[in-house]
Amino acid sequence: MERTALLIRCSKEEAERVRIEAEKQRRTISGYVLQIMSRAIEIENRLLAKIDPYTAVNQVFSRKSLIGAGPRTAILVRCSVLEAERIREAARRRDLPINAFVLQALKRSWANELNPHLRSAANQPTHQSAPASQA
Repeated sequence: MERTALLIRCSKEEAERVRIEAEKQRRTISGYVLQIMSRAIEIENRLLAKIDPYTAVNQVFSRKSLIGAGPRTAILVRCSVLEAERIREAARRRDLPINAFVLQALKRSWANELNPHLRSAANQPTHQSAPASQA
């Protein structure tokens, strides 16, 4: 499998949060970021499938993130070429730089951790199927 890396520019506080959260989950930094990005892209793909094809995707998904003030640093995320291309494509759909897209997904994940009721609501099926054994 061919490997590559993504350089994610962020604040020192964001980088420290990534390190702490990765350590809590006993993951590498790359593994932690890729796990969150995988979920974020999966959710985005499900949303894309539900959007009216005549709606401009950028109107729905594009949310330019603001770059906070303060000291900056970067995180190197090692991944497969396929994983990197999926992240790049998802960022392109949202008309965001890769690092802004990744940071946005991380921040949503962190916010979700603070609100566990949102997590349970997100895991609920959007439609209910009829019971299988009604004869």
